[in-house]
Amino acid sequence: MRGLILLIIFSTVNIVSTAQPAHRHSLGLGAGAVYLSDDKIFSPGLQLEYAYHFIWGTTPLHASACTELIFGEERHIGLALGLGFTPIGNLDLGIGPGVMFEGKKHYFCLHLSGSWGFDLRGFSMGPIVELAHTGRHFHMLAGLIFEIDF
Repeated sequence: MRGLILLIIFSTVNIVSTAQPAHRHSLGLGAGAVYLSDDKIFSPGLQLEYAYHFIWGTTPLHASACTELIFGEERHIGLALGLGFTPIGNLDLGIGPGVMFEGKKHYFCLHLSGSWGFDLRGFSMGPIVELAHTGRHFHMLAGLIFEIDF
């Protein structure tokens, strides 16, 4: 029993690290072209994202909240929560549930994202690719994101 308790304590210490990320918070604004699978067209889109960065063990992670606005014949508004990680360098990958509002309809979706940020003294900028899939249709954004770290 004592060995089991020590194993649990040791494992917990390894999971909850005292290491700190380079910055705790970031606020990003992305802009790009959005492909809408239903309409088979490209429309301009904006994305605003807040992220809280933390370390779990030795893995840099972030929890985020995102809103998207897609301009077109019918305005699309998306809201998503996510969990992401940084596997190498400045590559950020994320996944999370979301909801898309299209006119008077709404759809639950899976939101996937990937970006590469180039550090520029307190903020970063780089390419971003995002996909929101409802099971019936999807939209994909490709563009640039600008992030302020604080």
